[in-house]
Amino acid sequence: MPTAECPPATDAVRAICTGISGTERVGFLDEVARLAAEAGRPVEIFDVREAMFQIAEDVGEPVEEETILDMFPPALVLLRAAALEKISSLCEQAGNYPDWIINTHAVFRWKNTLISGFDPYYLGRLRPDLYVTITAGVLTVRERLRRYPRWEETSVADLLVWREEEQWATEEMARIHHKPQYLLGRRVTPRSLFRLMFEADVRTAYLSYPMQHVEAAAERGLDAFKQRLEPRLVIFDPADVDDFVVEGAAPPDRSGATSGVAVVEGEGPAADPSHGPRELQHISDQIVFRDYKLIAQSDMVIVFYDVLVPSPGVISEMNYALQTGKQVYGVWLPTTEPSPFFTRYCTRWFRSEDELVAYFERIGVAEGTASGRR
Repeated sequence: MPTAECPPATDAVRAICTGISGTERVGFLDEVARLAAEAGRPVEIFDVREAMFQIAEDVGEPVEEETILDMFPPALVLLRAAALEKISSLCEQAGNYPDWIINTHAVFRWKNTLISGFDPYYLGRLRPDLYVTITAGVLTVRERLRRYPRWEETSVADLLVWREEEQWATEEMARIHHKPQYLLGRRVTPRSLFRLMFEADVRTAYLSYPMQHVEAAAERGLDAFKQRLEPRLVIFDPADVDDFVVEGAAPPDRSGATSGVAVVEGEGPAADPSHGPRELQHISDQIVFRDYKLIAQSDMVIVFYDVLVPSPGVISEMNYALQTGKQVYGVWLPTTEPSPFFTRYCTRWFRSEDELVAYFERIGVAEGTASGRR
C-alpha cells in the first residue's frame, strides 16, 4: 500500500465518530491518524470515554468500567460534560490541534433503557465538519462483547436496536448542523475515512451486485473489480457488514454448513447462528435500510452484474438510486442481452469492466468534485 497523500490545505478538518461497543473503533481511528501523519496532516484523537475516566481519577473519585452506566444519572451527565468541556477547550486551541476526531458513543442501550452518550450542546462549540458512524455485523459485535461481564448477557435483539439508535442519533446531529454523515462498515479500510476527511474532491460510489444465485467460493472477479475502482473512488460495499458471521472465527466444516448461513473465506458462522423469525425480520429490515443509506451517502452507484438470474435487490437499489438523483453505471457481464429492467435504471451501461474504466478516464471521475462534501 503506497504512502497516503493529500493535497496541502489550510482548513482544519474535524470529525465526530460514533459507534456501539464492540465495533473496535479505537484501532480503526488510530490507523486513520497514522495515515494522516504520513501525509503531513497529524490528527489528534480525543476519546470521551477515556477523558471521563481520567477526570474521575484526577478528582479522587475513580469510576469502574463495569459500573459507570449504573451511576446516578445526573452524576453521569456532569462527568460527561466535564470531559466534553475539557476536549472542547483543547479543540478550540486550533494552533495545537487543527485536525481532530472525537471518538464517542451517541447513545447507550443499558438495562432496557436509552442513555445519552453525548451532549449536543458542545456541537456548537466544536463545529465538526463531518460525522461518521462505525458499524459491524451483529453477531461479531455480540461475540466481542462477551469478553466483558457487563455485556455478556446482551442479546442480538438488544444490539440490533442499539445499533439502529446509534446511527439514527448521529445522523440527526449531522442533519441539524447541515453536515455530512457517513455510515462505515468496520471492514472498510481506514484509508477510506482518511480520504473522506482530507481529499475534499474524492468521489464516492456504492457497489451493487447480486449476492444470491452465486456459486459458493466461485471466483467471480468482484474483488479485482473493486480494487480497480478504489484508486478513483471511495467504495461503499454492502458486504462490509455481515450479520450472519463472526469475523475472525475459524472456518467451519463446509460439508455440514447450514445453507441459510452465509460463510466467507477465512471466517465462520457464529457458535449459535440461528435467529428467531422476529430477529431475522429485524436483520432483513436493517439490511435494506443500511444499503439505502449507503446509496444516499454516495455520489454514484456502480452495478456489477454477472449472473443471468434476476436480482430483486440490485434492481431495487438501482431504482432507488436513480430516483434520488444518483448516476447509475451498470456493468453487464453475461453474454445475453440485459433485461430492459436493468437498462431502464442505468445512466449508462457497459459490456465490460474495461469499458467502464475507460469511460471514467474520459470523463475525469478521478478529478471530479464530489457534491455536498463539506
